[in-house]
Amino acid sequence: MKHLYVLTNFIIGSCLASHAAVVYERWDNKNFIYSRSQCNNCHFELSILDEIPLLSYLFLHGKCRYCHQIIPAELFLFELIGGFAFCSINFSNLYEIPTIILLFFLLTVAISDYQEQEFDLLFLIPAFSIALIFNQFAIFSLIDWLSFFLLLTVFAYYIWQKKMGLGDLLIYLVIACYFTPSFANFAFLFASILMILIFLFEKSSLNQRHPFIPYIFLGIILTQFIF
Repeated sequence: MKHLYVLTNFIIGSCLASHAAVVYERWDNKNFIYSRSQCNNCHFELSILDEIPLLSYLFLHGKCRYCHQIIPAELFLFELIGGFAFCSINFSNLYEIPTIILLFFLLTVAISDYQEQEFDLLFLIPAFSIALIFNQFAIFSLIDWLSFFLLLTVFAYYIWQKKMGLGDLLIYLVIACYFTPSFANFAFLFASILMILIFLFEKSSLNQRHPFIPYIFLGIILTQFIF
Protein backbone atom coordinates (compact mmCIF):
# COMPACT_ATOMS: atom_id res chain seq x y z
CA MET A 1 0.00 0.00 0.00
CA LYS A 2 2.84 2.37 0.82
CA HIS A 3 4.46 1.77 -2.56
CA LEU A 4 1.13 2.47 -4.31
CA TYR A 5 0.82 5.73 -2.32
CA VAL A 6 4.32 6.82 -3.37
CA LEU A 7 3.70 5.85 -7.00
CA THR A 8 0.43 7.81 -7.08
CA ASN A 9 2.17 10.86 -5.67
CA PHE A 10 4.96 10.47 -8.22
CA ILE A 11 2.44 10.41 -11.08
CA ILE A 12 0.62 13.50 -9.75
CA GLY A 13 3.94 15.27 -9.28
CA SER A 14 5.05 14.52 -12.83
CA CYS A 15 1.74 15.93 -14.10
CA LEU A 16 2.25 19.11 -12.06
CA ALA A 17 5.79 19.39 -13.39
CA SER A 18 4.52 19.01 -16.95
CA HIS A 19 2.10 21.87 -16.37
CA ALA A 20 4.84 23.97 -14.77
CA ALA A 21 6.82 23.58 -18.00
CA VAL A 22 3.74 24.69 -19.95
CA VAL A 23 3.31 27.73 -17.70
CA TYR A 24 6.92 28.74 -18.33
CA GLU A 25 6.71 28.15 -22.08
CA ARG A 26 3.50 30.14 -22.57
CA TRP A 27 4.08 32.79 -19.93
CA ASP A 28 4.61 35.60 -22.41
CA ASN A 29 1.14 35.24 -23.97
CA LYS A 30 -0.55 34.03 -20.72
CA ASN A 31 -2.12 31.18 -22.71
CA PHE A 32 -1.42 28.22 -20.42
CA ILE A 33 -4.85 27.30 -19.01
CA TYR A 34 -7.51 26.81 -21.68
CA SER A 35 -5.62 26.22 -24.93
CA ARG A 36 -4.47 22.77 -26.02
CA SER A 37 -0.79 21.95 -26.33
CA GLN A 38 0.76 21.71 -29.77
CA CYS A 39 4.07 20.77 -31.31
CA ASN A 40 6.46 23.72 -31.37
CA ASN A 41 7.67 22.65 -34.81
CA CYS A 42 4.62 21.58 -36.85
CA HIS A 43 2.04 23.26 -34.54
CA PHE A 44 -0.20 20.18 -34.73
CA GLU A 45 -2.55 19.99 -31.75
CA LEU A 46 -1.46 17.18 -29.42
CA SER A 47 -3.83 14.48 -28.23
CA ILE A 48 -4.13 13.23 -24.65
CA LEU A 49 -1.96 10.23 -25.56
CA ASP A 50 0.80 12.63 -26.60
CA GLU A 51 0.77 14.40 -23.25
CA ILE A 52 1.06 11.63 -20.68
CA PRO A 53 4.01 12.70 -18.50
CA LEU A 54 7.13 10.57 -18.95
CA LEU A 55 5.32 7.72 -20.74
CA SER A 56 4.50 9.66 -23.90
CA TYR A 57 8.12 10.72 -24.26
CA LEU A 58 9.28 7.11 -23.92
CA PHE A 59 6.64 5.63 -26.22
CA LEU A 60 7.31 8.27 -28.89
CA HIS A 61 11.08 7.81 -28.51
CA GLY A 62 11.47 11.51 -27.77
CA LYS A 63 9.97 12.64 -31.08
CA CYS A 64 6.75 14.33 -32.19
CA ARG A 65 4.21 11.78 -33.43
CA TYR A 66 3.32 13.97 -36.43
CA CYS A 67 6.49 15.65 -37.72
CA HIS A 68 9.08 13.48 -35.89
CA GLN A 69 10.86 16.55 -34.58
CA ILE A 70 12.97 15.73 -31.50
CA ILE A 71 11.26 16.69 -28.22
CA PRO A 72 13.72 18.37 -25.81
CA ALA A 73 14.96 15.84 -23.27
CA GLU A 74 14.71 18.55 -20.62
CA LEU A 75 10.92 18.11 -20.59
CA PHE A 76 11.32 14.46 -19.55
CA LEU A 77 13.85 15.53 -16.91
CA PHE A 78 11.51 18.18 -15.47
CA GLU A 79 8.65 15.67 -15.22
CA LEU A 80 10.95 13.12 -13.55
CA ILE A 81 12.20 15.66 -11.00
CA GLY A 82 8.65 16.86 -10.36
CA GLY A 83 7.55 13.30 -9.66
CA PHE A 84 10.19 12.90 -6.95
CA ALA A 85 9.49 16.37 -5.53
CA PHE A 86 5.89 15.48 -4.65
CA CYS A 87 6.43 11.87 -3.49
CA SER A 88 6.10 12.73 0.19
CA ILE A 89 3.06 15.03 -0.20
CA ASN A 90 -0.31 13.94 1.18
CA PHE A 91 -2.65 15.23 -1.52
CA SER A 92 -5.71 14.26 0.52
CA ASN A 93 -4.70 16.62 3.35
CA LEU A 94 -5.90 20.21 2.92
CA TYR A 95 -3.02 21.42 5.09
CA GLU A 96 -0.60 20.22 2.41
CA ILE A 97 -2.06 22.56 -0.24
CA PRO A 98 0.33 25.44 0.63
CA THR A 99 3.29 23.07 0.24
CA ILE A 100 1.97 21.86 -3.13
CA ILE A 101 1.57 25.43 -4.40
CA LEU A 102 4.96 26.47 -3.06
CA LEU A 103 6.78 23.53 -4.66
CA PHE A 104 4.92 24.03 -7.96
CA PHE A 105 6.04 27.64 -8.32
CA LEU A 106 9.57 26.92 -7.11
CA LEU A 107 9.75 24.27 -9.84
CA THR A 108 8.46 26.80 -12.38
CA VAL A 109 11.20 29.20 -11.29
CA ALA A 110 13.78 26.41 -11.55
CA ILE A 111 12.65 25.57 -15.10
CA SER A 112 12.87 29.22 -16.13
CA ASP A 113 16.31 29.62 -14.55
CA TYR A 114 17.51 26.45 -16.27
CA GLN A 115 16.29 27.63 -19.68
CA GLU A 116 17.21 31.32 -19.50
CA GLN A 117 19.31 31.77 -16.34
CA GLU A 118 16.69 34.22 -15.12
CA PHE A 119 13.01 34.21 -14.15
CA ASP A 120 10.03 36.50 -13.94
CA LEU A 121 9.56 37.60 -10.31
CA LEU A 122 5.82 37.00 -10.74
CA PHE A 123 6.59 33.26 -10.67
CA LEU A 124 7.84 33.68 -7.13
CA ILE A 125 5.01 35.78 -5.69
CA PRO A 126 2.69 32.83 -4.82
CA ALA A 127 5.52 30.91 -3.13
CA PHE A 128 6.77 34.01 -1.32
CA SER A 129 3.25 34.84 -0.10
CA ILE A 130 2.72 31.32 1.22
CA ALA A 131 6.10 31.38 2.96
CA LEU A 132 5.16 34.58 4.78
CA ILE A 133 1.62 33.50 5.68
CA PHE A 134 2.56 29.99 6.81
CA ASN A 135 5.97 30.86 8.24
CA GLN A 136 7.67 28.71 10.87
CA PHE A 137 9.13 31.58 12.89
CA ALA A 138 7.58 30.21 16.09
CA ILE A 139 9.69 27.05 15.96
CA PHE A 140 12.96 28.68 14.93
CA SER A 141 15.74 27.76 17.34
CA LEU A 142 18.53 30.15 18.31
CA ILE A 143 20.80 28.40 15.80
CA ASP A 144 18.13 28.89 13.14
CA TRP A 145 17.93 32.64 13.78
CA LEU A 146 21.72 33.03 13.87
CA SER A 147 22.25 31.10 10.62
CA PHE A 148 19.29 32.90 9.03
CA PHE A 149 20.71 36.38 9.57
CA LEU A 150 24.28 35.27 8.89
CA LEU A 151 23.38 33.85 5.48
CA LEU A 152 21.22 36.85 4.64
CA THR A 153 24.26 39.04 5.30
CA VAL A 154 26.50 36.82 3.16
CA PHE A 155 23.97 36.75 0.31
CA ALA A 156 23.50 40.52 0.48
CA TYR A 157 27.27 41.03 0.29
CA TYR A 158 27.68 38.80 -2.76
CA ILE A 159 24.69 40.42 -4.46
CA TRP A 160 26.23 43.83 -3.82
CA GLN A 161 29.50 42.52 -5.30
CA LYS A 162 27.45 41.28 -8.32
CA LYS A 163 28.73 37.75 -7.75
CA MET A 164 25.28 36.39 -7.00
CA GLY A 165 21.75 37.02 -8.23
CA LEU A 166 18.89 38.39 -6.16
CA GLY A 167 16.82 35.34 -7.08
CA ASP A 168 18.99 33.03 -4.95
CA LEU A 169 18.39 35.22 -1.91
CA LEU A 170 14.63 35.29 -2.49
CA ILE A 171 14.55 31.50 -2.89
CA TYR A 172 16.47 31.12 0.37
CA LEU A 173 13.98 33.38 2.14
CA VAL A 174 11.05 31.32 0.84
CA ILE A 175 12.54 28.00 1.90
CA ALA A 176 13.82 29.23 5.27
CA CYS A 177 10.55 30.92 6.24
CA TYR A 178 8.24 28.10 5.13
CA PHE A 179 10.32 25.19 6.39
CA THR A 180 13.19 26.30 8.67
CA PRO A 181 16.62 27.88 8.14
CA SER A 182 18.16 24.48 8.96
CA PHE A 183 16.13 22.90 6.14
CA ALA A 184 17.14 25.71 3.78
CA ASN A 185 20.79 25.39 4.77
CA PHE A 186 20.82 21.69 3.97
CA ALA A 187 19.00 22.31 0.68
CA PHE A 188 21.62 24.90 -0.34
CA LEU A 189 24.44 22.62 0.85
CA PHE A 190 23.19 19.75 -1.31
CA ALA A 191 22.64 22.17 -4.20
CA SER A 192 26.23 23.40 -3.94
CA ILE A 193 27.63 19.86 -3.82
CA LEU A 194 25.59 18.81 -6.86
CA MET A 195 26.65 21.89 -8.79
CA ILE A 196 30.33 21.32 -7.99
CA LEU A 197 30.07 17.69 -9.11
CA ILE A 198 28.40 18.67 -12.38
CA PHE A 199 30.99 21.42 -12.88
CA LEU A 200 33.83 18.94 -12.42
CA PHE A 201 32.15 16.28 -14.57
CA GLU A 202 31.56 18.68 -17.46
CA LYS A 203 34.99 20.31 -17.01
CA SER A 204 33.34 23.68 -17.55
CA SER A 205 35.21 26.94 -17.89
CA LEU A 206 35.49 29.02 -14.73
CA ASN A 207 33.86 31.89 -16.58
CA GLN A 208 30.86 29.83 -17.70
CA ARG A 209 27.61 30.74 -15.97
CA HIS A 210 25.48 28.00 -14.44
CA PRO A 211 21.86 28.34 -13.26
CA PHE A 212 21.82 27.63 -9.51
CA ILE A 213 18.08 27.50 -8.74
CA PRO A 214 17.54 24.08 -10.42
CA TYR A 215 20.19 22.69 -8.07
CA ILE A 216 18.43 24.34 -5.14
CA PHE A 217 15.22 22.55 -6.12
CA LEU A 218 17.10 19.25 -6.26
CA GLY A 219 18.52 20.14 -2.84
CA ILE A 220 14.97 20.56 -1.51
CA ILE A 221 14.06 17.09 -2.80
CA LEU A 222 17.13 15.51 -1.20
CA THR A 223 16.46 17.29 2.10
CA GLN A 224 12.86 16.07 2.08
CA PHE A 225 13.92 12.47 1.55
CA ILE A 226 16.71 12.54 4.12
CA PHE A 227 14.99 14.48 6.89
